[in-house]
Amino acid sequence: MSKFHSMVSRRDFMKGLGMAGAGIGAVAASAPVFHDIDELIASDTAVQPRPWWVKERPIDDPTIEVDFGMMERHDGRDQGQSARVRAIYYGADRVLGAAALSAAELAERTASNYPGYTYRSRALAGSFKRVSQGTSPGWAETKDPAPVKTPEERGEPKWTGTPEEASRMLRAAMRAYGASLVGYTELTQEHRDHVIFSYEKGDSNNEKYIGTTIPVTAARPIVFENVPKAYETTEKLVIPNVPLWEIALSTQGSNELWRSAGTLLGGMANGNTFYNCANLHASTYNFLRYLGYQLIGTIGNDARYVGSEGGAAIMAGLGEASRQKLYTLTPEYGAPGRLYGVLTDLPLEPTHPIDAGIYRFCHSCQKCADSCPPQCISKEKEPSWDLPLTEGKETIYSVKGTKAFYNNLPLCRQYSNETSHGCRICWGECTFTVNRGALVHQIIKGTIANIPLFNTYFYKLGDAFGYGTDPEKAEAWWDLSLPTLGQDSTIVAADAGYGK
Repeated sequence: MSKFHSMVSRRDFMKGLGMAGAGIGAVAASAPVFHDIDELIASDTAVQPRPWWVKERPIDDPTIEVDFGMMERHDGRDQGQSARVRAIYYGADRVLGAAALSAAELAERTASNYPGYTYRSRALAGSFKRVSQGTSPGWAETKDPAPVKTPEERGEPKWTGTPEEASRMLRAAMRAYGASLVGYTELTQEHRDHVIFSYEKGDSNNEKYIGTTIPVTAARPIVFENVPKAYETTEKLVIPNVPLWEIALSTQGSNELWRSAGTLLGGMANGNTFYNCANLHASTYNFLRYLGYQLIGTIGNDARYVGSEGGAAIMAGLGEASRQKLYTLTPEYGAPGRLYGVLTDLPLEPTHPIDAGIYRFCHSCQKCADSCPPQCISKEKEPSWDLPLTEGKETIYSVKGTKAFYNNLPLCRQYSNETSHGCRICWGECTFTVNRGALVHQIIKGTIANIPLFNTYFYKLGDAFGYGTDPEKAEAWWDLSLPTLGQDSTIVAADAGYGK
C-alpha cells in the first residue's frame, strides 16, 4: 500500500466524486440501501457470494453483444501465440530472431542491476516451478495408473441429485481443490455448432510449422460422435453427442507480481496463476469419476482448449469482456488470474452472465491500450462487429461473432518473446487490478456499476492510489507481507469469518 493510499479517507473520496461533476446526492439517489458492511460487500447468488453491485443478466445475454449466426467454430491452431501465425504477419526472420533479442536484453539488464533483475530477483524467478501436468491428464481418461474407482467398479449406483444440488456441490469441491470462481453453462446445440473449437491448439505454436501445414497428429480436430463417452486418438478428440455442461473456472493471480510486470518478477506472475492447475484438474476429474460422471478437456493445459476460455467465463457469469480481449475482468479479481473451461455430463444449473459495469467502463478507459509498449490494444471509442485487418492482411486469429475491441494478438506475443520478461504490462496497469482491503474500492466498484459518469475520474484516480506497473515495485516486493502465493483466497469466502 502506498503512502498516498493510506492517507485517502472516505471523506476525501466522496469529495473527489463531487469534484468529478456531481454531488453525493447523485450517488445516494442511485445506490441500494445496506444495513452493515457485510451486506455492502457481498450478496449471495447461486455461484458464490458476489458483491452487491453485480447484477445477473439472462442466459446467453452478456454485456458484450454476441451473434451466434456470425460465429464459426474457431480453429484453435490459429491464435496469436502460434509462430506460424506470427510469421504470416511479421515474417519468419523476426519470429525466429525473438530469442536473441530477449537474451540480449536479459544480459544488459543483469549487468546494470536493473530493478527486477537483481541477484535475488533472478534467483526467485529462475527457481520458480509450477506443478507439472505430468502424464496424468488426458482428454477424457486419465493416464494415472490408479484413478479413483467409478460407482460401477465399487458396486453402487452413481450419485443423483438436482442440478441445483450438483452445482453447489461441485463448486464447493472445486474451491477446496484450488479454483477461485466457478460457473456453468449448458452446452446447447448452438454452442456445439458455433462455440466449441474445430481444432485444438496442440503443438501448433512450434516454430517448425512456420510456412507449412500442421499435421493432425500435432493439433487434432475436435469432433462430435454418437457415443456415450468422450475419447481421444492420435488424430482426433471426440466429444459425445449427449447432454453436456461447461464448467467455467478461474484460478487466482498475485496483484503485486503483476504490478512488477516489465521485470523478471512480472514474468513469474503468469506462472503463479498456473501453480495449482494440475492438482485441480486431477482432483476434479477424480471427484466426477467417483460420482459416476466424466470430465472432458484439461484444466491447466492451454494446448487442449475446448473453446474460448474467456467466452466461457463471460457466458457463465465469472466476469465481463474487456478492451484487452485476452483477459476477462472479474468483479473480485480484475485482470489477474487464469481461466479454463471443461465439459461434464453431470447435469448442472446454468449460472447467469453478469453486469457489474466493467465492460461499459472499458469503453471510456484506455489505460491498458495507453500502457501497451507495442501499441497492439484497440483505442477505438466503441467496439465493433468487424474484424480489422492485421498488417493489411485478413485476421485469422480472433473469434468472430462478438461486438468487441480487437487486439493485434500476434504482435502482442511477438513483442513478449522479444523481451526478457514477457511484458504483461497491461495486466498490472488495468484499473481493476486493485486490492480489496480498503472500503473505498468497494464504493468505487459499486459506483462504476451504477453511475458511468465517474468512469474517467476513476481511471485517473488509480494512478493517484499508486497502482499500475513500475520496475521499482519488483524490489519493493521483497519487503511486503503477503498471503501464501500472494493470493487472497478469502475474497469470495463468506463463511468461517473470512468475509466478515
